[in-house]
Amino acid sequence: MEEGLTFALKDAQKDAQKDGPKDGPKDGLKPSREEILRQKNLQRFKAEALAESRRLRARSDYRPEFDRFLRLLEAGPLAFAERPGGRPVMALLCLQAPLELFHAHGFQPYRLFGGSLAAERLAAPYAPATACPMIKSALGSLALLKGDGPQLGLAGLIAPTTCDWIVKFPEPLRAMGLNVGPVMALDLPHGQTRDLGQKKWLKEVYGLNSFLAERSGAKIARQDLLRSINVYRAANRAFSRLIELKRQGRLAQIWFGVLAGSFFGEEAESWVKAIEELLPLLAEARISKAKAAVYLTGSPIFFPNFKVLRLIDEAGLTVVKDDLCSMERLLTGPVHYGDPSMAGLMEALAQRYQQGCQCPTCFDADRRVGNLAFGHKNNLFQGLIHHALKGCHPFSLESLTLERALTLKGLKFLRLETDHSPEDSGPLLTRLEAFRSGLAAFG
Repeated sequence: MEEGLTFALKDAQKDAQKDGPKDGPKDGLKPSREEILRQKNLQRFKAEALAESRRLRARSDYRPEFDRFLRLLEAGPLAFAERPGGRPVMALLCLQAPLELFHAHGFQPYRLFGGSLAAERLAAPYAPATACPMIKSALGSLALLKGDGPQLGLAGLIAPTTCDWIVKFPEPLRAMGLNVGPVMALDLPHGQTRDLGQKKWLKEVYGLNSFLAERSGAKIARQDLLRSINVYRAANRAFSRLIELKRQGRLAQIWFGVLAGSFFGEEAESWVKAIEELLPLLAEARISKAKAAVYLTGSPIFFPNFKVLRLIDEAGLTVVKDDLCSMERLLTGPVHYGDPSMAGLMEALAQRYQQGCQCPTCFDADRRVGNLAFGHKNNLFQGLIHHALKGCHPFSLESLTLERALTLKGLKFLRLETDHSPEDSGPLLTRLEAFRSGLAAFG
């Protein structure tokens, strides 16, 4: 398995070097050591993406219609650096920032997190060895954009304070000399049911609205926000249909991850149109052979690090449901409002994003335990796989709470701790195969 990955990566590196930009020294000056390192990791970044795409295209359930989404993932944040025109890009570190506001103000939101090991290596000198790999990958992806100057072409950065790594994100950012424009921290209350927290969060959302207005140079009208709410309502409809097809066995989790992961790679309207064209084709797809159905939770999984998704497939398991914030929790429902005034829309927007949050950094884990137990009770899945990236402390802590609570309710539970590198693939596959055997015996 890993031998095939090595050959695929080497071939992809050759292609990346052949097709990649030739950023030679300017004005005859010798490039700095930092620039040489950036160029090497830029080639590795592209090679990783190409290698993963080749593996995906080699799958028996590949269809050519997936190519446009794969190309968006292959480009990653480089797509915005290379394309002319388009909406100004506002970087995000978490889904808790209301996307409708960005759209209404004329910005393209882009979530920085990724699964690139090459990008992670670029940030290694500026972060602790035990730091969250997603944070390091986000830092590294910005370093890849740097080029010969400090300006990255971003309109700003929004950092909802869901975890301590995000809170401290601006510090290594400054140490690396990366200019992302103005940075705004969205202070997310970790108690979702308290009135005080809800009022505080509403103020934060109003603060975000003011920040975006300053960056765009104009305030938005009620009609602007309504139009954006309708755009994301259409996105939620299309996304819900993809989830239904996954439940039916017509769309594998790994392809669902491709489609969800490409969401930030283009304007929401373009993504919705492409998904709507794809849906009739997927609805006619053959239902996959029955495998042990599992629920996947824990740390988000981003392209090109689809290692865990591939191993789950190889072990004879199928993911019928997930609550990863990179996948099913990407869009968790449209904004519902009773009062169509600007104040009413803002309140509905704030409520939707706070109440829809299922992040482990929130105080109340009972709701998550209840949701998981309900799905098991109704035979939606046979077992649960909890994916925890080393350094992703909230999900690592949550796994212990969930395991204790859910095993008492009779749910089979597997905790997988891993990182971005492929070296632990063999032991992980062995554990997944043993888990599948246990589900068969239990069933």
